Parts: sequence; structure tokens; C-alpha cells
Amino acid sequence: MIATRKPLLPKSSPGPFVIQGPPKDDTAEKYILTIVDLYEKLSKLPKLDPSPEVNSIFGKLVSVCAETPSEAIAEKVITDLRIVKITPHLRQLCSDGECRLEAYWAEKIGHFKLESQVNKALLEFPYYSNYVDLTKMELYALFSMSPVKPRSFAFIGSGPLPLTSLCIADIINKEASSSGAPIRIHNIDRDQQAISLSSSLCQKLGRRARSLTFQCTEAVEERSRQDLKAFDVVYLAALVGSTKAQKQEIISDVAGRMRPGAFLVLRSAHSLRSLLYPIIDAATDLRNSNLEPLLAVHPYNHIVNSVIIARVTAA
Repeated sequence: MIATRKPLLPKSSPGPFVIQGPPKDDTAEKYILTIVDLYEKLSKLPKLDPSPEVNSIFGKLVSVCAETPSEAIAEKVITDLRIVKITPHLRQLCSDGECRLEAYWAEKIGHFKLESQVNKALLEFPYYSNYVDLTKMELYALFSMSPVKPRSFAFIGSGPLPLTSLCIADIINKEASSSGAPIRIHNIDRDQQAISLSSSLCQKLGRRARSLTFQCTEAVEERSRQDLKAFDVVYLAALVGSTKAQKQEIISDVAGRMRPGAFLVLRSAHSLRSLLYPIIDAATDLRNSNLEPLLAVHPYNHIVNSVIIARVTAA
């Protein structure tokens, strides 16, 4: 009988060959988990008044959302169902937190008596330099669109700490010649406390804030709607209108009260930053308004807000 022998195998057989795809990119998942975690922490806080804990969470959230991943990654994050579910409430929390932060600092700065002390204390506001850089970006973009530098501004949604208006005054006054016409920056907010805090603060700021005026009124309420035809430029704060439908309604109403040739400056957001502020799409959201979109700027540095500049056309 002839014995059959099994074929010899190498001592360590590699087994069947498996084709492996590219390594899985879990960047989007990391963003999602981080944002959801920070949202849950904010949601559980009893109040959003400035404190070490509140400041830390908001600081981390802004830092994460200010990053600029690829468009594909950002789209995955923003459209993920876990993020879509929390986005409206997250924006509301951010809005509340921002208002409380500004009110806290307006009260804190307002405790000082001397003009020099008030101006010095204002520089200590945590996001002061961000406001300066954002306003510079907006104004110089605006200057490039207008043959004549504007002299009158209205800011809708100015809040309790009118830093943008103060920055506008600083820049315009620095740019203007000594013979230039006086500038005016009219601050409008629906919150009476915000108007009281901001106007009181600006009285103490003295000369620097002499061009600022204040008014408490709703943005679109019929009985309190203000004629905006006197202004060369109208600003619409990022937090005015929390949904796309509200934004479109307010934009259309505001533009309808402006004169042809005037400019509307809209603060928006892009990429992950849209989790903090609603997006304004110049191609669609201005379609039914008497507005001509001129420019959209989306910063990729520490400036969080985007800016859209449009010109009012004849009705």
C-alpha cells in the first residue's frame, strides 16, 4: 500500500488574501461627538451668565466651530441627524449666552466713573479684538463698493454692548478729514434693557461715542417700524432672526424701508460656524427683496462671522 502525503505548508501561512480599502476618516465623527458633548453641557447649565464654567464651554464651542475642515467634512457634520436635531437650540443657547456676556460687561464697565477708566475697561472685553477685526473687514469691503464713504449708519440688533458701532466710529473718524460731515450711528434693539445699558455706557465713554444714538423698537413690528431712508448703511446683526424664514422676512422689510443706492450689511456664517449663527445665502435669501448682492466674504481665520453686502435697488 502506497501512503499519500499531504502537501507541505509553510510554517506560517498568510491565509486568504483580503483587499483592504483606504483607512476610514473619522474626522467628521470626532467633530460631531465634540459638538454634541458641548451642547449637552450647555443645556444642563442652570443659567448662562458668565462664569468660569460657562466661559470655558462657550470658548471650546467657538474654537471648534471656527476650525475650517474640508467642505466635505463640514457638510457631513452639519447634515448629520444628531447635529441637525440640536442646531436650532444650540443657536438659541449661543444667542442667549452672547447677550448675557455683553450685558455683564456693559454693567461691569459702567461701574467706572472716569472716561479714561471706562475706555480702558472696554479693552478688557474678551472678544474686543475680534470685533475690531470684523468691523475693519466689513467697512473696507464696503468702501470698495461705494464711490463715496458713508457717513450715516443704522445698526439693527445692537445689543447691550455696541462694540461694532464704536468700532465703526473709530475707523470712520480716523479715515475722515477734519472737514468731513459729522457721522451718525443709530443703534436699534427691541430689548429696553439692552438700549438702557448701551446708552448709559456710551455717555460715560464720552467723546469716542458722541456720534452714537439709540432707539428701542422691534425690527419689523408695524406700529414701530422706522423709516431707514436717512441712512447710507444699515447693519443687520447676526442674531436678528433665528430661522431662515424670519431672516428673509426681516431682510425684505428692512430693505423696503431703505432708500435706493444705500447698502445693507448682513452678518452670516459658513462651514461649522453656521452652527453658531444662521446662514444667509445671497443667491436665494435676497431674491424677493429689492436688493442687489454685491459681495460675500467668508473668513477662515479667527473672525467667526461672514459678511454679505447688498445694495438697495429701486422698488
